[in-house]
Amino acid sequence: MQHETRARDTKAEIHRAALELFSVQGYEKTSLREIAEQVGITKASLYYHYSSKQDLLRAIIGTFFDDINRVLELVDTLPWSAETERELLAAYLDVVIKHRDTGPTLLRDIAAVLAAFGDDLDDLIRRSRSFQVWLAGPDPSPRDRVLSAAAVEVIGAALSAGMDPSELSDADLRDHLLDAATAILALRQRHPTTSP
Repeated sequence: MQHETRARDTKAEIHRAALELFSVQGYEKTSLREIAEQVGITKASLYYHYSSKQDLLRAIIGTFFDDINRVLELVDTLPWSAETERELLAAYLDVVIKHRDTGPTLLRDIAAVLAAFGDDLDDLIRRSRSFQVWLAGPDPSPRDRVLSAAAVEVIGAALSAGMDPSELSDADLRDHLLDAATAILALRQRHPTTSP
């Protein structure tokens, strides 16, 4: 049992080192040898956990995909209400903040991510769009859909701004982003679209 715990710790260290190197140097320019050296293990030890760099990338980003898909799947089962809207936005934020170190890798090396995930990425994009439509509320107008897309995008924009995590706790960041997203969504009620 203790060996399994050590293996999980080593994997976490590998993930952290890989993300750090991928975000600084890029996926293509980072070698498995560099990742192994940063963790303090041999390249052979790294190969024990991951058979290739793409396998490692899939493991790192795959956990984000799994977590975010669990949240996005709720759209199919939860009826929209103001309460469920805030709950689902909060759950979405929890995942995005938990995986915020993965973001720079996704953005910087989109070609590598596409090669590693392909259909999974297409599915994530489809689910994200369904989430935005759900956030727009029942019978949304085009304006409502734009506002719901803006509410989701403000989260990504704020997280990609390069703020040092030591400047703001995860809890404070979550509260501020939830307030910002719900403020954008509240514009739906203040300025309803009128038909000509």
